[in-house]
Amino acid sequence: MDKLLTEISVRQLMKANKLSDNDQLTLPRGTILTPSARSFLGEHQIKINQTNTSGVKIQEGEKAKPNTWLETIQVTHKPVDFNQISDYGTPLIHLQAALREQLLLYLTLLNEQKAKVNQDVVNDSVAFVNQLISASFDQVWQDDEYSLDTLKLSDLKLQEASLLTVQKLQGTLDQVAFSLVTWLTVQPNLRNSTFYEAVVSWQILIQEWLNSLLEK
Repeated sequence: MDKLLTEISVRQLMKANKLSDNDQLTLPRGTILTPSARSFLGEHQIKINQTNTSGVKIQEGEKAKPNTWLETIQVTHKPVDFNQISDYGTPLIHLQAALREQLLLYLTLLNEQKAKVNQDVVNDSVAFVNQLISASFDQVWQDDEYSLDTLKLSDLKLQEASLLTVQKLQGTLDQVAFSLVTWLTVQPNLRNSTFYEAVVSWQILIQEWLNSLLEK
């Protein structure tokens, strides 16, 4: 490595993806930084150290997480009443458990992103699913409104979709479908409820969105 490090040399390191913002650059003792190189490194918050090392070493800095707000999202979870454990054999409880697992995996996939995701779309979808998860048996048969107008999952453009997480999320579609079929077997009129329509519409949105991620 030359004893003189210029701005051009530093820019070449960044262009080759060997150096990024917030990294730490360790140089052989005696290396001279040109003023423009030092200014460029400062602009990109790259720390400079000089030691007796024989060559240039780059230590990656801690990257800022753009979606830390995801870690504050509350997913509805009903307390388990172990004195009424027989209630957990009902189709509604099975369905809501599947919807909750699906929502958590959906949020996990989004939390893996290094780029910003649309916060409004995420908050709207979480509120929608929480409404389904928290519905009581009596509320299922009421004509409650479940608005899907703001659930524009197509606006969630993911740059790094983990194939494993996407496939896990796809598996929850099966679990929701199994739960619905079981329920319809004993109560066919469920199909006429707005609750049923909301669940099915949400599943279709999720499935179409996942398919679009896999097509990339």
